[in-house]
Amino acid sequence: MKIYRRGYLGVEYKGFLETHDIKHEAWPPDSKSGVKEIDSYMFEITENNPVWPKIETFLKGDHTYVRTHFTDEERLDAEWCLVWGHHLIVSYRIPKGNAWSEEYFTNSCGNCGVGWKQIAPFRLKQEPKQGRNQFCGFGGGFELFCTPLVLEEFARHGITGFETWPVLLKKKGNEQAQNLKQIIVTEMAEAAIAKELVEHVSYSRNVCPVCGQTWHAHYARGMLPLRRAALKPNVDFQLTNEWFGNDSSARHEILVSQRVVRLIFENKWKGVELVPIQGV
Repeated sequence: MKIYRRGYLGVEYKGFLETHDIKHEAWPPDSKSGVKEIDSYMFEITENNPVWPKIETFLKGDHTYVRTHFTDEERLDAEWCLVWGHHLIVSYRIPKGNAWSEEYFTNSCGNCGVGWKQIAPFRLKQEPKQGRNQFCGFGGGFELFCTPLVLEEFARHGITGFETWPVLLKKKGNEQAQNLKQIIVTEMAEAAIAKELVEHVSYSRNVCPVCGQTWHAHYARGMLPLRRAALKPNVDFQLTNEWFGNDSSARHEILVSQRVVRLIFENKWKGVELVPIQGV
């Protein structure tokens, strides 16, 4: 596991970044072609780099973006992983650009987006191009689509905790797509976040002033700590009880068991991202 920080430093730090071989590039992007003057340098560095504490002093509290890179061993060893569709088919969605169309959702808070429920299958303009990907999504984190091959393997291995909904194709008069289904998770855990173990660099929780519901920042630094006792033990798919993100990214995260993760690796299925959690 490696934790990365991405941020911006003034032009006076260019020499420091070069001397210490820190990945960086001129910002804004137009400055590379000479269209605009260089304003700063965007850098990325791991937290375990001995230079990071020095850069942190240069930042003087300025915001940095955090991401964590996990190894395949960490994914395979985890009891549960968050799962997202990595291959994106959002350009096929109808209506385009409307994340919370009333055609598909109800009960969404107009302020934070929390509370929604999907009420109808998604419609696409046409059958999406997936290449060799067995999974895909819109980039929202909650919508997970897969091919019949995946469903056949899930059935053969007795994978539980979900049902499937059709995907409809406008170009074919709203016929069901033959090569794609949406996975609808039917099980939900109890509140599971181990509050005393979360990190506080990028994680936070917020209460919406309009609907009063709590939503949590997407967990970006390390593994999200979840209590085993709050997770359902005899299913392979379940949703977190907690809401993560707000606005168009508001969602219950999808958790998949170690059995599902191993099937993905054994079959070399593509188009999916797996993020291990820490069971405590």
